[in-house]
Amino acid sequence: MTQQLSRQADRQKVEPAHARNGPISYGHRGARGHAPENTLLAFDLAFDLGADGIECDVQLSADGRIVVIHDSTVNRTTNGRGPVNGMSFEALRALDAGRLMRLPQRIPTLEETLALVWRRGGLLNLELKADTDTEAVTVAEAVAPVLNALPEDNPLRAGLLLSSFSFPAVARMRELAPWARTATLYGGRAWTGSAMIESALHLGVEAIHPHPRILTEGTIRAAHEAGLKVNVWTANRLATIRRLIAWNADGVFTDYPERMVIARRLVGVMA
Repeated sequence: MTQQLSRQADRQKVEPAHARNGPISYGHRGARGHAPENTLLAFDLAFDLGADGIECDVQLSADGRIVVIHDSTVNRTTNGRGPVNGMSFEALRALDAGRLMRLPQRIPTLEETLALVWRRGGLLNLELKADTDTEAVTVAEAVAPVLNALPEDNPLRAGLLLSSFSFPAVARMRELAPWARTATLYGGRAWTGSAMIESALHLGVEAIHPHPRILTEGTIRAAHEAGLKVNVWTANRLATIRRLIAWNADGVFTDYPERMVIARRLVGVMA
């Protein structure tokens, strides 16, 4: 894997945001609106639909292997039942992760996902998932060595962003992989713009990742003034995406990457 990822090749370069007339487009759990979420099929399709990068969730199996899945259980997205961290890697890999859309898929590994993103020449946002801060820190401690093993000149390093709702996990990742870019996630309505910015600056992250319902144009402006980027999850309505472009958001996570392509194109036509 390391040898493969270290090969030099001409890779597709992601244009800066201003050249795209809008924010970076991240396929949320891949092209989740069209393919089984957090699967290699969904990741590939996201790039096919014009995404600049993908977002996915990582957590640990019972035997400490890193797997890509969102929920703490396999119940919703696979044909199995039980907690992810209570099942062996072998058992998780035997499940059908495409059950909801009747498109058979396996739960991917982190290594498979890195290889796909490298092959497509795109960006990657890894979200560290767990039910508790203690478990999230353990996920960070498992992920960091894999990322640190990437050669320093590998383009994956520059295109990688790590995020979590768990601030201790983000802090631990910054200790273990200080080169990696990090961000903090926010979803509850109790979060104000100033509180999000203050917490991000305290942790020393690059960006805040708020949900649209707790975001204002003023928060984006204040974050930029503080030197922070703002990547927004999850925006699926074209009107919401166009509003975030108008507000100068830096990135948008969406289940429908093609809607970002359309919205950015419309901005270019109307400019």
